[in-house]
Amino acid sequence: MLAGNEANIADLVRDNPAAISAYLTEKFAENEISEARTALSVVMKAQNVQILARDAGLRRDALYRTFGGRIDPQLSRILKMFAAMNVRACVAPKSGMDSPDAIAARLNEAFGGDPAEAIGGLSNVVRSQNVTALALKLGIRRTTVYKTFGGAVDPHLSRVLNLFVALEVRLAVLPAEPNMRPPRPSLGRPRKLPRDGE
Repeated sequence: MLAGNEANIADLVRDNPAAISAYLTEKFAENEISEARTALSVVMKAQNVQILARDAGLRRDALYRTFGGRIDPQLSRILKMFAAMNVRACVAPKSGMDSPDAIAARLNEAFGGDPAEAIGGLSNVVRSQNVTALALKLGIRRTTVYKTFGGAVDPHLSRVLNLFVALEVRLAVLPAEPNMRPPRPSLGRPRKLPRDGE
């Protein structure tokens, strides 16, 4: 759907929750971490980063470091950035799959709230699975599955996407209800105020 270079995409997704959700849903469709990180970086850089950081409750340098495209961001920071851009994460079954509908519904409900609910929802779904078989699918040790998705750790995006591959679900992004926020400052220098004697 959205093809072209990053500048064209940035113009399209700037302050546009519908375009942001369509672009990110497309990039998250295959649960590929490199595509997801690049898409998050493009979307983040297209916004007014200072205001985005304020609305997400993060420092500006932390926002750049987290979504610059080089590191694996944590789930809670992704969800905070989504909320600041008036989009929300949801979980859907991979196209053509019927069996993961119940898992997707449970995760979708958890991803509708704050990041702690999403982390708890992942923990509940993982515990409802055969963890030994799940660890084999993920290619990690069983103890690592419990540690990563136990509910006490904020998992990184790569681990969440690997889990979604194993569960045959995917992350999708939808526009959310606009949040009431202070108005954004206008671009450029502020006008000089007249002095008392003028």
